Amino acid sequence: MPQELVIHTPENAEIRLPLAGMFSRATAFVHDLASLFVILLVEGIVYVMLLSNSHSATALAADRALLYGVFIIFVFLTVIGYFPFYEIFRNGQTPGKKAYGLRVVTLTGQKISFFSSLLRNFLRIADFLPFLFLAGVFSTLITDRHQRIGDLLAGTVVIRTEE
Repeated sequence: MPQELVIHTPENAEIRLPLAGMFSRATAFVHDLASLFVILLVEGIVYVMLLSNSHSATALAADRALLYGVFIIFVFLTVIGYFPFYEIFRNGQTPGKKAYGLRVVTLTGQKISFFSSLLRNFLRIADFLPFLFLAGVFSTLITDRHQRIGDLLAGTVVIRTEE
């Protein structure tokens, strides 16, 4: 299996980008899960603090329902948006990828698009099947470019950076 992505430019130049392996990607993912957990923990603490500041009994039920709804929306957006946010606005690097010198790019070496990022991260669900990311691990091991299912469908690859 090739260990680099080779891109041929219209000027007949060859650009070689080193591919990230499964284990470096998994390590970065665990780092990101820890970061995501801390963010969710802070959101939970803020929710509890706001909940404890409700004073009157009549306004309490309405306030709790509204506060709970807002909290659920924030948690949902955090979980769904964590990876796409960083990949789009931080040059293809989540905090975990940055810590381990990895970056998501398209198969042409370009910056990942909004749609590609959403697609690859939404399909993380398929990588998890049937359990414990077995499909994602299998896909990463058998593809030439070490791509998860989401990467294959989004046309992306994870590379190692020189940073």
